[in-house]
Amino acid sequence: MKLAVFGATGGTGRRLITQALAADYDVRALTRSQAKLPPGEQITAIEGNVLDPGAVSETVENTDAVVCLLGRTPNNPPDVVSRGTRNIIEAMDDRPVSRLLVLTSMGLGSSSETVPWYVRIVNATALHDLMADKARQEELVMQSNLDWTIVRPGGLTDTPRTGEYVHGVDIDASARPISRADVADFLLQIVQEDLYVRETPIVTSQENADLGFFLDQIATIAKRLKTN
Repeated sequence: MKLAVFGATGGTGRRLITQALAADYDVRALTRSQAKLPPGEQITAIEGNVLDPGAVSETVENTDAVVCLLGRTPNNPPDVVSRGTRNIIEAMDDRPVSRLLVLTSMGLGSSSETVPWYVRIVNATALHDLMADKARQEELVMQSNLDWTIVRPGGLTDTPRTGEYVHGVDIDASARPISRADVADFLLQIVQEDLYVRETPIVTSQENADLGFFLDQIATIAKRLKTN
C-alpha cells in the first residue's frame, strides 16, 4: 500500500512512517526538511509546504490513502491546519484516492466531555485559536465526499508503543495519556482494516492522568504556539 503523509516530521508522523516502512508500506511525505525523515528506500520525500497546492498534489499522486497529521508549526499562519487540509481535500478530489485519515484532538465535537473541566477552560481561552483551527479542519473533512476518518487522541506522550489502548465511537472513556507510537499503530490499523469510515473514533489509554499531566500538556502546546 502507498501512503501520503502530511505532518511527517512531527512526533506522531515520524513514528507512523517508521512503523509503516517496517510493515512494507511505500510512503510519500511532504516536508520542508528531508533530513528529519526516517531513512528507507520505500520513502519518497517531496520538498515543500502544505500551503502550496502543487506540492500537496505531488504528494498525493499515485497513493492509496492519505494521513493528515498537521499541527501548528513556526513560520506558518495560525490557520495552517485548516488551510492545509483544504488543499489536501482538493488534491484528493482531483485523483482516484478517497481514503483520508485525519488526527485532531479529544475535546473537539462530540468528545468535548471526555476532557477535564480545566482543560475545557484552557481550550476555550489560551488555546482558542488552535482549537478553532482544528474544529474548522474537522468541518472541512466532514463536508467532503471522501472516505474519511477523524481520529481524536488523548494526551500525547513520547513513551514507547505498547499496543494497549482503547478506541471507539461514543465509548465511555476519558482523555488519558497515550503514546504517539500507539496512535501511529492505531492509524495504520485503520488503514489496513478499513475501519471507522466516516466516523470520529477516540483513542486513548487507561493510564491515570492527573492535573499535573494536563498542565504539562497545556504548557507544551502554549510554548509551541509562542514560536509562531
